[in-house]
Amino acid sequence: MKFQRIEQCEINLFLIRSQCSLDYSMTTPATDIYTTNSKQILVTRDPVYSHPAIKDGRYIGRQPNTYLPFAIFVTVINPLLGPLSIMFSILSKRAYKDGDLTYAHKWSQYAFLAGCITIVVSIVMYIAIAFALEESCTVRIIGGVEECNSGISGGHSP
Repeated sequence: MKFQRIEQCEINLFLIRSQCSLDYSMTTPATDIYTTNSKQILVTRDPVYSHPAIKDGRYIGRQPNTYLPFAIFVTVINPLLGPLSIMFSILSKRAYKDGDLTYAHKWSQYAFLAGCITIVVSIVMYIAIAFALEESCTVRIIGGVEECNSGISGGHSP
């Protein structure tokens, strides 16, 4: 019963195609259609190209700058805070790939902001470390000779 119905559908399809005056020469040749017991499978050799800025048939816009090179540079300067910038940069790229332009811009701005904050914090931190490591020295001139008295000994100044 089922096979008779399939054969009847194939015959009806053939009759409909023969009655239409459409030119089927631009479609895939008939040699690429394989018939099985229940379905027809169309095999095409045409590559499917989709532009990355088009998702589901609509233009979503240009990809925002992810600031990945900047994030890598910041990570070299400060390995503790720099990976945050890399993380935001990757999130921006993934959001654009998923077709969400709003979040792509948001994560892109966060990547740049995290990079700038990391640079400022690093500069302040490196200056503080430099002052902390600097040897404090009190210079006294005694008899024409300069003497450096470091404040580490705990003595009182004269």
